[in-house]
Amino acid sequence: MKHLFSLIALFILTLTGLQAQTFDFVQGANIIFEDRFEQDPVGDLPARWNTNSGGEAVQLDGHDGKWFKIGGNMVVTPELKKRLPEDCTIEFDLVIESGACPVVFGMTPIADVSTGNVYYKKIYVVLQNEPGYPDVVFGKDVFDIGNKGSFDMAGYMGRELHVSISINKTRFRVYLDETKVVDLPKVMLPEYRTNFFIAGGELCNKDQGIYFSNVRIAAGEADARRLLIKQLLEQGSVVTTDISFTQQSMENAPVFTPESIPFLDTLGQAMMNDPSLNIQINGMETFPMSEQGGSMNSQNLEATAKAKVEEIKTYITNKFNVGVDRILIGMTNKIKTKMDQVKSSKAGSKVRGFLTEIIKL
Repeated sequence: MKHLFSLIALFILTLTGLQAQTFDFVQGANIIFEDRFEQDPVGDLPARWNTNSGGEAVQLDGHDGKWFKIGGNMVVTPELKKRLPEDCTIEFDLVIESGACPVVFGMTPIADVSTGNVYYKKIYVVLQNEPGYPDVVFGKDVFDIGNKGSFDMAGYMGRELHVSISINKTRFRVYLDETKVVDLPKVMLPEYRTNFFIAGGELCNKDQGIYFSNVRIAAGEADARRLLIKQLLEQGSVVTTDISFTQQSMENAPVFTPESIPFLDTLGQAMMNDPSLNIQINGMETFPMSEQGGSMNSQNLEATAKAKVEEIKTYITNKFNVGVDRILIGMTNKIKTKMDQVKSSKAGSKVRGFLTEIIKL
């Protein structure tokens, strides 16, 4: 059994190492819980949190705002109204004093740590600055799965460290600033989305503080994007209006709107995860019927569409290290199926902007 567990851990570590340098975090848009402890008096336990043994709101020299101070053997959880959705993100800022206990955080089936012990049931990450030990350790329940020994926690003692967690169905990813340190594709079960926790480790100097603030928990919008990718993989093609651009002149390169990035990142992530996935991208400008013709020169429209498709290719190949030969640029003025649907719909006269067709090769 131990040998089998070691093989599984090695496999997961391999996946983690391959993706460690890609900052593909996409912040959830719909806030579920947010706390900066602004309303909590200094010295009091923050009102929207549960704890197994204490903690207090403090002002921290050299750092703006208020912070939740915890110590060793202390676990805290936010008061969430219900289990987190299968696509969500968790973010917080962390300050660890030199000599403080290791910091442990993650997900647990326990809703309230004042009534249960997270030690036996959790998906966890440990941050520590101890000679001879890896800086980042991660695991499930009571078993370590792997570590990220190359991350330099010593350089962050006393400094703010931004922690980002991304949960997408069974996948659990953790980023420290912009470094991905954990990527476990099959670890998350629904029960572990009951709550998020932060804790101080055991058997250490409990007088040195661990501080966190700027907590933001939000639901992601990956469901629709993932369905589009599923359609691409199963049906061989998909057409979307989710990639849009700001207004620009013919002389300037196209610029994505912020709303476009999540879908582009989902597509890029899919290509990075599956090296056999190659695609062709077609693009087409669409305008209401009343605006077609006249000043809308077809050559200009085709040139604009081609530039936008090339920008999509450049974004994915650069951010996700996808080979340029894996993305082909196709016809920019023919997306027949979608346009037939658009023209026959009630909304056909109102459609404007950019259609992107993605074909699996």
